This record gives sequence, structure tokens and C-alpha cells, in this order.
Amino acid sequence: MFHRKIYLYIAMIFCPIVLAGLTALALPSVAIAAVRDRITMPETRPLSWECVVDAAAQYNLPLAAMVGILATEGGKTGEALSNTNGTWDMGPFQINTCHVNELLQAGMAPEIILQDGCANAYAAAFILRKEYDRSRNIWDAVGAYHSRTPHLHAAYLGRVKNHLVKLSRTGLASLLSRCAATGGDEQ
Repeated sequence: MFHRKIYLYIAMIFCPIVLAGLTALALPSVAIAAVRDRITMPETRPLSWECVVDAAAQYNLPLAAMVGILATEGGKTGEALSNTNGTWDMGPFQINTCHVNELLQAGMAPEIILQDGCANAYAAAFILRKEYDRSRNIWDAVGAYHSRTPHLHAAYLGRVKNHLVKLSRTGLASLLSRCAATGGDEQ
């Protein structure tokens, strides 16, 4: 089992195109719900509210946008989930490995983003800021954080807004404990 985790970790970082090809070969011709592979690495630092607030401030982003993304993504520090296109989503903000090159250029290594909750928040803020600079609209940027494909963008933005409405009723304190407990999107 340990060797499989190491192989998946290496593949996640270095081989997303190869994995996409292998996934395409293995898929049946009928549409079924995708089963996501999961790898877990040791957590080096948990996500904290201070990190989310600091990341939003450093990249001059509204805290609500970061909180909405976190509530929607709901991953766990040290955990990565596979996608059907061969990429992987890492950590609490589910940072997609398609961003690895630009994050590396910014000094953010994927293994740190995966295992360090605070680094994951900063990577999310970096990506969100890039999308905001492109669109000049924070909600377009939030949708593009997930996808620039119009129907996926719109659906994601709807989920983010729904999570923000729920959080306005339940309180923000429930968010980190929910993400830690579930490791996933509760729709």
C-alpha cells in the first residue's frame, strides 16, 4: 500500500498527461459516477483561520471569496484526490495540479501545498488573484478558480454562493471543523 501511495504521489506531480491517457483507456463507454483515487501524505501544518485571512490580505482579495471557495472545496491538508482528466486536487482548497508550473515559478512547491494547510491557502489566493487580474470581477474569478468553461463556472459559482448563505446562518466557526471532519463538498 505504501508503494502505491508513493507511485500515485509521483504520478500526481509529474505525470498528469500520462494519467489522463490511461484514465481514458480504462473508462467504460457508459457514463457512471467517477470514483476518485485518494492519496494521503503526512500533514506538516494544519489550515488555520489566520492563514486564510493572511492569504486573502496578502493578495488583496475579499475574505468572503476565500471562505466561499474553502467551504465549497472542503479538502483536507495532506490529501489529494484524482480527477477524470488526469490532474489531482490537493489540500483544503483543492489546488489543481494544472497550476503546478506557475506555482513553482512563484516559489510554491506542490508537496508543500499538499502537506501544509497554510501554504495551500496562499496557493489558492495566488490562483484566485491571477483570475481576478484577468477578469477584474471577483465573482468571475471565483468561478474561474474552478473552471473557465461557462456551464462549469456558473455551477461552481452557484455552489460557492450557497455555501456562503449557509455559513451566514451557521457561523464561520463551523467551516474548519466541517472541512476537517468530512474532507469534501457538502452540497
